[in-house]
Amino acid sequence: MRGHCARLVLGLLSAAAAAEASVETDVGLGPRGVALAGSRAARPGSYDAVFYNPAGLAPGGATSEQGGHLELELGALYGRPVVHATRADGTPLPAATTPDLAGAVLGMRFSVGQPFGVDGLDAGVAVWLPSRLFRWNIVPDDDPHWWLLTDRHQVVSAHFGLGWRIDRWLSIGAALRVGFDVETFTRGEVTDVTVGPDPQSGKNVIRAGTQFGTDATVYGTVSPLFGVLLTPVDQLRIGLVYRHQSVVDDWGETRASGVPGLGNLGYGHRFTHYFEPSSFTAAVSADLAPGLDVSVDVTLHRYGDATTTNMDFFGPGRFGDTLSPAAGVSYRTSAATSLLLGYRFAPSPVDNLGGPTNLLDNDRHNIGLGSELRLAPLLGAPALDAKLVFGVQHQIFVERSEHKDFRRFTDDEALEGNPGYPSYRHGGHLLVGTVGLEARW
Repeated sequence: MRGHCARLVLGLLSAAAAAEASVETDVGLGPRGVALAGSRAARPGSYDAVFYNPAGLAPGGATSEQGGHLELELGALYGRPVVHATRADGTPLPAATTPDLAGAVLGMRFSVGQPFGVDGLDAGVAVWLPSRLFRWNIVPDDDPHWWLLTDRHQVVSAHFGLGWRIDRWLSIGAALRVGFDVETFTRGEVTDVTVGPDPQSGKNVIRAGTQFGTDATVYGTVSPLFGVLLTPVDQLRIGLVYRHQSVVDDWGETRASGVPGLGNLGYGHRFTHYFEPSSFTAAVSADLAPGLDVSVDVTLHRYGDATTTNMDFFGPGRFGDTLSPAAGVSYRTSAATSLLLGYRFAPSPVDNLGGPTNLLDNDRHNIGLGSELRLAPLLGAPALDAKLVFGVQHQIFVERSEHKDFRRFTDDEALEGNPGYPSYRHGGHLLVGTVGLEARW
């Protein structure tokens, strides 16, 4: 009966779920972020500085980059992952589905001090609104699943920031990254219980019919960002950014009443669905010629502090810190158009392979392409300060293999019963497209 009880508890546990995330780190915030592959920490003067470097909300240097009193952008994004995972014998490895990315980005930058005659104090707001709000699943650590491609992008996220231009050559900024986690209380009643042989294993198992009701409370989680922007000359910008880690989890309890022979059963739960590590970014951008500027960013991600979705069920040490370089180019091809190019190498943080977990993740080559269309010369309306910004990004997942190491398992049964035994390979790609309309007053 004890084994039956354990199976019942595990069956109830599979009903619990929680999640949280945003797209800015994985893909980019806004069309420019996507096209330039995130090489934005030393590129000021847009609402997306609220994430890339909040000091860029109030840039120094040339006044042409300082913007007007109010700037708005509305953008849409869609991405589709195409992935594969195969066993050593060539058969498909069953893995959790990878949903498409779809949603809208709303951005705003405005002067806080200008209405009072104080120049150089600007604020920014950015909100990611996915197509399916608060949709998520929890997957056990040993079930094969794409760690960064499950439901990370299906929950609202927001940024609020303030930048201050202290002097022509120095700006500082701070921002808050706001996410949402969930507390759930599930109550259930067992309606029927049957004991019989499992068709595959032949062992007796317990099957329980239940009726569940869930109460959930959503809480905001806040993570700070800090940035510095140096502009020693108008043609050169240096950015330094620190982002604090963002951990979003789900916790609560489940109670089932009316279990035959047991009465009431209950358990507490806690899951970490989304972990964004602390990171440090150093960046530089330079105007090499009229209409041509380049940028280089290097970011250290402290993934070594990460946990799996199931709170390191198989032990800690599944992740390692990563160093991610990026570069971007912007070239004005005419009075109305500019071309954007970007590249980022994003190493996989999933480390310590060969054990019970089956977290699928790959090194990525992120290649971005985009354009800006200034509507004033196109429409013959000089007073119109508006742009259409387009961006596409192709992320190539470098194929990776994993071979199960018998020394990492408690016994042969655990090794051979692992879904990834004896080995598998996985890879694929992600294609993202986005467009935004920007206007300044």
